Amino acid sequence: MLLRFGCTRPPPGGGPRLDRRHILGSLLALSGAAAGVSIANAYYPLAGLSDDMATATGERRLHRLPDGSRLLLNARTRVDLSFTAQARALHLREGALSLTAQPDAARPFVIHTNEGIVRPAGARVMVRQQMRRTLVVAPDSAVEIATANGARATLPAGTGTRFDSIVIGDPRPDLLADAAWETGWIDVHDRPLLEVVDALRPYRKGPLSISAAAGGLLANGRYPLDDSDAALRALQSDMPIRIHRIARWYTSIDLAPAGARNLAGRYARPRAPGDPA
Repeated sequence: MLLRFGCTRPPPGGGPRLDRRHILGSLLALSGAAAGVSIANAYYPLAGLSDDMATATGERRLHRLPDGSRLLLNARTRVDLSFTAQARALHLREGALSLTAQPDAARPFVIHTNEGIVRPAGARVMVRQQMRRTLVVAPDSAVEIATANGARATLPAGTGTRFDSIVIGDPRPDLLADAAWETGWIDVHDRPLLEVVDALRPYRKGPLSISAAAGGLLANGRYPLDDSDAALRALQSDMPIRIHRIARWYTSIDLAPAGARNLAGRYARPRAPGDPA
C-alpha cells in the first residue's frame, strides 16, 4: 500500500509540508489492514495458502492420498505433498499429522520435518512439528529417524520420542498419549501444563499464554480439544492456576494467588532424561 501525502502551498523559502490529516488517515488504514490480517490468521493459517494441504483453527481433516494412504491433519497444520513414480514424500511445515500408509516396497513413505526425516517401517505414524524439534509416535510398528546432521535411530513400536537436528531422544512409552488428538482429546499423565496449552492453541481463535511458573506444573487428565473453554475450566479446577480472559479474545494462565507457589514444587518436574533441549 502506498502512502499518499497531501501538499499545501509551500511556505516562503521552504519546500512543501506534509498534511498531518492525510498522514494520520494513511497510518490508520495500515493499522486496520494489519488488524484484518491478524483476525484472518486466527481462523486460518495464512502461511498455508501456499501449501498443498492446510487446516483451519479447530479443524481436523482426513485426506485420502493418491496411493490410498490415509492422512489425518490436526488443527492449524500445513503439509506439502510430493508423489512421483519413484517416491512418496510429505513435508510437515507446521502442526501435526497421522499417516496410515499403504505398503509399497518400491516407494517407502518419507516424512520431512525441519529437523530431519521420519520413515515409517509399517503403516501408522504420528508426527508433530514443535519449536526446534520433532515429536514422533510409533503406535503399531517401528519408525526410522534420521536427523539433519546425520544421527540415526529406530523407534520401537509402542513408543515415542523427540529429536532435534542433532540428537534423537530415548524411546518413551508415555509419549503414545500424544496421539490422542486424533480422536479430539488431550491425554496427559504427569506432563507439564505448558504441553497441554500448546495442544490447545490450534483450537482457539485468540492468543493463549501461560507464565513460566504455571507452565511447569504437572497435569494429569483427559481434556477435550473441540471445547477448549471446557478444557480450561477443568484444568483450573484440577490445578492451582488462575485463568484470565480479556474480551473473549486473549486468555492468560498463571499460578493461583493463594498458596500456589508452595504447591508448585509438588507439580514441577525437570525435563525427562534423553529428551533433546
